[in-house]
Amino acid sequence: MTFPTANLLLLVSNEHQASRLLTTLEQDGYHVETLVGLDYPLPALSNNKPDLAILWFSYAQPEALSDLENLVTQIFELQSPDPTPVLMIIDQYGAHWVEPAFKLGVTDILTRPIHPLVLRQRIRLILQARQTELAVARYQATEQALRTEEERFRTVADFTYDWEYWSAPDGSLLYNSPSCERITEYPPQAFMNNASLLSQIVIPDDRELFLNHLENEITTEQTYALDFRILTKTGNTRWIGHVCQQVHAKDGRVLGRRISNRDITQRKLVEHTLVRSKRLAAIGRLAASLSHEINNPLQTIYSSIELLQKFSLGEAERQQYLQIMRDEIERLMKINSGILDFSRDSAVHFQQTSIQPIIKRAIFLSGTYIKQANIRLEQNLPACLPQILASPDELTQVFLNIIINATEHMPGGGILYISACERDRKIEISFEDTGSGIPPDEIDLIFDPFYSTKKGGSGLGLAISQRIIQRHYGDISVRSLKDSGAVFTVTLPIQHLSDQTRSEPAHDSI
Repeated sequence: MTFPTANLLLLVSNEHQASRLLTTLEQDGYHVETLVGLDYPLPALSNNKPDLAILWFSYAQPEALSDLENLVTQIFELQSPDPTPVLMIIDQYGAHWVEPAFKLGVTDILTRPIHPLVLRQRIRLILQARQTELAVARYQATEQALRTEEERFRTVADFTYDWEYWSAPDGSLLYNSPSCERITEYPPQAFMNNASLLSQIVIPDDRELFLNHLENEITTEQTYALDFRILTKTGNTRWIGHVCQQVHAKDGRVLGRRISNRDITQRKLVEHTLVRSKRLAAIGRLAASLSHEINNPLQTIYSSIELLQKFSLGEAERQQYLQIMRDEIERLMKINSGILDFSRDSAVHFQQTSIQPIIKRAIFLSGTYIKQANIRLEQNLPACLPQILASPDELTQVFLNIIINATEHMPGGGILYISACERDRKIEISFEDTGSGIPPDEIDLIFDPFYSTKKGGSGLGLAISQRIIQRHYGDISVRSLKDSGAVFTVTLPIQHLSDQTRSEPAHDSI
């Protein structure tokens, strides 16, 4: 089903996001209005009220919650008293927006990356649900004017696509829509004659759950929802999305319960396919990530061995490089252990630490790259900065990735300026290079998994770095300088062991 006359409102941060959405939606014939820049208050719109607002909220910082609240509130006010439904698009590390967004009333949420067909199908489903919702609202508005006899038969209309029925307080059926035959292959009268037929066709594995649901729904005014499977008359299995609620007369009398059964078999098949795809994708990312993370310590070990073999070093310097090799071997062992921890979703161990020695260690480990690339290193790393709660090994990995990326973008030499400071109860670390910079159309993509501009690059280094920083409740950003070069900025909160207990978020691959 398509909705060629539907009005869509796109709210995006930049033109790049707008272009990607418009390209996906152009073939469906919607009327689309685009607002670029998530500033508020929202500017005036055309006379066409939106049937659906699509909000691409790419912020990761928790401080942006107030911005999200303002945006959603204003969207709802565009079409009072019937709020405009909102489909929210978030980045893969924006999972913390899911709960507050739903509490604010957001209709649905999609997490990037999103296949265009999935986005288009979700829009169709929301618009279809919107049409149904408005139809029901119009029906309920006129329901108060109907006589008592009409209340019994207008609660569920014959023309509804879903299987609707009305059960009396004693469990008997007062009404059963013809749609039941399309779903169950049993005619409506079969259920009217045998009120327990539905319980009988529920498959054995789900029957106890369904019977418990029937017992509970009799004594409550709450709306209940349940998914279960049935066997049709010809033996086919179908998934049912079951929703029921009490029905009252004008004088408050309980008239029974209204039940809506929807055939959700196709949705369940899609969900099963998506879950399987996510698992396969997670396995692929895990293998690629393992290769990427092992390569850095191996390169350091190789460089140390090469120095020991080619040059006559003093005992102290020789011991230094042997210690580096030992440290990197231990790091490899930790990576191997981390893979096992990843599979068990184990906790990340944070400790009170200073940021300066972590940056210094990353600089020392990348010394060979810096020298070979003829890079001049400038530093401003005060030793008096407040301590943070962090995993030193993980932050070393992040800083090492950023430094190596900077050297690779200055093949002819250049300057790398590393600084750290305290700002707004946070530690801010900046890495500024004089390299080739980052094209504007790639700024939004460099943290995406598997996106790489380097020949042979895995595209995981910055994605993994972003994941680590977000696990530290921090932020990593990048901007390209006007003349040349780029600046990577890592922001970490100043916290102490007594502030909270940290544990690694679940690895929900996307």
